[in-house]
Amino acid sequence: MSRLPKRSASGEPRGGTPILVWIVYALGILAAAVFAFSGLFLLGAYLASEDVPVTFDVSPLALVLWGGLLALALGTFLVRRRRR
Repeated sequence: MSRLPKRSASGEPRGGTPILVWIVYALGILAAAVFAFSGLFLLGAYLASEDVPVTFDVSPLALVLWGGLLALALGTFLVRRRRR
């Protein structure tokens, strides 16, 4: 049995997910990967260095940029999820 496409109230087939939403999702996944790999890299440096103190310098602009992209993607996902 084949599935019929979803239709709007007027009877016309509804479109799929807009490309802008996919771009926001992709940037959010990239931002999450940046945070995850940065944390793993910091953890590896901390565990591998026995006699040298581990320090790091974080750019506030980078935190705002990547955090904003992550928040935007999460917000978009939650808003679209609630509409269903």
